[in-house]
Amino acid sequence: MPTVEKSEETPLWRQYKALKASTPHALLLFRLGDFYELFEDDARVASPVLGVVLTQRQGSPMCGIPHHSSSHYISKLLKAGFKVAIADQMEDPAKAKGLVKRSVTRLITPGTLVEDEYLDSRTTNYLVSLAYDTFGWGLACVEASTGEFWATQVLNDHSHLQLFSLLAKLEPAELLATPKAVEELKLRQLLGPRTSITFWEQTVPGTDDFAGFGDAAVWQNRHLALRAALKARRYVADTQAHLKDASLIPLYRESAAEMQLDEAAIRTLELVLSSDGERRHSLWGVLDRTQTPMGSRKLKQWILHPSTDQVEIERRLNCVEELVKEGAGRKEIARTLSAVADIERVINRLATRSASPRDLAALRDSLKQAAPLSAELSRCEFCSGIDSLAKALKELEAPLQALRALLERAVVERPPAKLSDGGLIQDGFDKALDELRAVRSDSRKFLAELEARERAATGIGTLKVGFNSVFGYFIEVTKAHQAKVPDRFTRKQTLANAERYITPELKELETKILHAEEECLRLELELFEKTREGVLAQDEPVRRFAHLLAELDVLAALAEVADFGGWVKPKVDLSYAFNIEDGRHPIVEALLPAGTFVPNSLKLDGTDPQALVLTGPNMGGKSVYLRQSALIAILAQMGSFVPAAKAELGIVDKVLTRIGSRDQLARGESTFMVEMRETSHILKSATPRSLILLDEVGRGTSTYDGISIAWAVLEHLNKSGQAPEGAPAKAGPKPPRGPRTLFATHYFELTELAELLPGVANANVEAREWTNAEGRTEVVFLHKISPGPADRSFGIHVAELAGLPAACIARAREILHGLENEARTAPSSGSAAAEPSAEPTLPLFDENPVLHELRLLNPNELTPIEALNKLWELKRKL
Repeated sequence: MPTVEKSEETPLWRQYKALKASTPHALLLFRLGDFYELFEDDARVASPVLGVVLTQRQGSPMCGIPHHSSSHYISKLLKAGFKVAIADQMEDPAKAKGLVKRSVTRLITPGTLVEDEYLDSRTTNYLVSLAYDTFGWGLACVEASTGEFWATQVLNDHSHLQLFSLLAKLEPAELLATPKAVEELKLRQLLGPRTSITFWEQTVPGTDDFAGFGDAAVWQNRHLALRAALKARRYVADTQAHLKDASLIPLYRESAAEMQLDEAAIRTLELVLSSDGERRHSLWGVLDRTQTPMGSRKLKQWILHPSTDQVEIERRLNCVEELVKEGAGRKEIARTLSAVADIERVINRLATRSASPRDLAALRDSLKQAAPLSAELSRCEFCSGIDSLAKALKELEAPLQALRALLERAVVERPPAKLSDGGLIQDGFDKALDELRAVRSDSRKFLAELEARERAATGIGTLKVGFNSVFGYFIEVTKAHQAKVPDRFTRKQTLANAERYITPELKELETKILHAEEECLRLELELFEKTREGVLAQDEPVRRFAHLLAELDVLAALAEVADFGGWVKPKVDLSYAFNIEDGRHPIVEALLPAGTFVPNSLKLDGTDPQALVLTGPNMGGKSVYLRQSALIAILAQMGSFVPAAKAELGIVDKVLTRIGSRDQLARGESTFMVEMRETSHILKSATPRSLILLDEVGRGTSTYDGISIAWAVLEHLNKSGQAPEGAPAKAGPKPPRGPRTLFATHYFELTELAELLPGVANANVEAREWTNAEGRTEVVFLHKISPGPADRSFGIHVAELAGLPAACIARAREILHGLENEARTAPSSGSAAAEPSAEPTLPLFDENPVLHELRLLNPNELTPIEALNKLWELKRKL
């Protein structure tokens, strides 16, 4: 491994320090011979990530990686969230006079990647730019590998929550933000190690910065979105010279008609990642039967952005239904799609001048699938939804066919990996190239003919024509035949046993051959560029083609999952119904042997019942029941069939969850604080169309505090849809009492709410006790939801299953028995408790008499002095 002297007097070290100073926030890979070297702090940080040994030279830490396999190591650094600067040698070290020239040829950042070797083909790789102030935020999103670029903004009191939700959906690889925004919004804790955060401020924008932003009226009163978009575009231009040719024109994205999913819902429902951080056991993993990377990315987008547009939902569902019926046609569509490359990324690499010859071949082979797909869609009796895709493909037939013909004429069947290798362009595509190739390919024949002529002319039978990279072509004659060498031979090199010569004829032939090699490569590069421009002339139809294939791929994948799993088409309308018959959890069912998952039904309508209080034992399946209900809603509104016998769902505008516990120690927040924050968000955000899942609210504090909070939360949700007292009635159907709510709890006191609040119902998870052959009591969890409250929680049995010592379990049973006896023998609070009340009261706590008296007062009937006197009287009673 080459070394570098650390002395400040060494020119090489000064060169390194200068290049490092120009890229202070990146790890600098400094090319030395066949290695890229890292020094000092860069080496200390990188060596454990790269898995290479940290060494020292002249007291300076250093490590290195082979340049020929650098992509593998660079990918590791990028996945760890680092930026990487590449300092290459700009001249051949063998020909350099003095210090080899080096410069930073590339700054690779996690959010601006376009190369396949650095990207996960099935997920997006976003660069997100954030503009933030006290009024709200603006956000711009760039996907450099596909050319996606849009911006949006939100200005309202709940903007922070909407930002967190959007960031959770985008999962940015890199975030551009100010230190203030990162600190105030706690973005490092929110995004975690997967996102690289860059503190980057653009220079003062000039008038040219707004060029290419389209209609200026679109950006009026959207200053935060505009700021974010300008920052993103400038960052890409300043750090990625190879992307400057890309037309980075942002679109303004309006608030879409989509179901809102916050960070908690995305995480706890395991929509795209499971609890262990893997894709395989998430909803995305279960549904992903797509054949193309584009389709997989589109599927993820649909999962995270379910529609609330009834027409769009119905269109997708009808398409899936037809593809389920046409099993043979669906399989043929999937087979054809499997031959399609990642067209979105291929076309963008061509646009950014970072494409390889094989990208052209991949595009050519993908375009070949247009005709078979169109024919298959036309052959099957599909609905209007699929028919519209077929018509759209038909409209693209002419430009795609012309482009395919160009690529078939221009590009060889199996092109080289690199342009510099040559051999990309087909014979017959360009006359000048064919002539140069003829000179190159005929060179051996010309040289053999020259060798034969010279042997005959000189009488030297051992004369031969050769070549080496230093001296070029030569005629070699052994020492024994030196007397026969004619004067027209010019000595070129002397060897121990031979002399090498050049002749005017050989020199002319050498010039032609070497010129042909250089010209072939130069002309191929020129023809590649012309072909690239020809492809980009059809950029719009190619991108449209990619979009159509991605959607068709998703629809076919959803149909495959539905057909295989016995899923049904849901009815989705504008009612408040939420009726599921024999619903199943799609992820859990996929992990279990076929037919072993226990299905359960659910009926809510926002009125009667509006909320379901679910009690029962741990391990009984309460959380699974809650999650499956939300997942079925998400599946239906993304356009998928659902795992159930029947489903009728009124459109859900938000899924709001408080499930599971997760300490935010990095934020200084306990489990209970996180729970209360999430519950607060739910109460503030819920609408009558929301679906709310609450699991064990209030368990992180004392029993009475927890019961009080849980009781108040459920009561609040039950009344949130009611008009204020005295408000005039509105025309039309009666609004729901509140959002459709599933409330799982171990506080059995909450089951009394079913008697006190209209619209609240009880349900329980069934369990059965039986005595085994040894005379011990066993508990069987049936995982079945039944009406009515549970009578026991079986917590001690779960503790026994978890392996608590037998003595501890026995003592727990003893204590439980004593507490139950005490509760049964406790005296009543008085005879009045048994008397029926004219109005239902909360049985949990007696109301404070002062509060009761205050509640009976009518301020409109009191004079100011009476009100003041009453206030003093009430104060004395406290």
